[in-house]
Amino acid sequence: MKKKHFGIWWLCGIAVVLIGILLVINLSGQGNKAESYPDLEKVDAGAVPDGFDEENQPYLGNPEAPVKIVEFSDYKCPACKQWKDQVLTELKREYLDAGKAAFYYVDMPFLAPDSTLAALAGETLYQQNHDFFWPYFDLMMEQQGKKDDAWANKGFIMKLVKDNIPDVDLKRFERELDEEIYIANVKRDFLIAENHKVDGTPTVFVNGQNVEDISFEGIKAAIDNL
Repeated sequence: MKKKHFGIWWLCGIAVVLIGILLVINLSGQGNKAESYPDLEKVDAGAVPDGFDEENQPYLGNPEAPVKIVEFSDYKCPACKQWKDQVLTELKREYLDAGKAAFYYVDMPFLAPDSTLAALAGETLYQQNHDFFWPYFDLMMEQQGKKDDAWANKGFIMKLVKDNIPDVDLKRFERELDEEIYIANVKRDFLIAENHKVDGTPTVFVNGQNVEDISFEGIKAAIDNL
């Protein structure tokens, strides 16, 4: 009897250990599961305009001004952050605030899957209220993580918006972000970039002409030569 009882307890112990191992593996797998991101390849953008679709893009400055500056950008692009800090700041002071030019931001999320989510979040905020876009843009660039890290995930974006843009309807924003309500707008921007043979970010156009030297001096020269 003792040997039989011992054998039963031994089998029970093995079963408990195996169940524990399976639970650990399952939980570990769930914790490491990759976040789901929008897939632009599956999106129908509808008709794509020949130009830059300026009337539907976030802008700074005077839209009636004769000079139109267009940037194609990815929130995860380190060079885009540098360009924003060093060049856009000067353009704003020299041209945009003075009403001499308008600056348009166009999404080209190509670096990583979370680039697309970051672009979609910006578009979703823009559609809720145009005034929400530029604080989001500034914050995403200021808090930009490493290019190879999936830092622009939903948790990061929701916290950034909640903590810094208090007037946003968070429930509406999260619902529209999850449902990818405005993903066609992002895909349309991406196709506009393709139509203009944009192969990297930041890429800048002045009045429809691709500017090779995108320093402040280079863009100023392009404006002066119009």
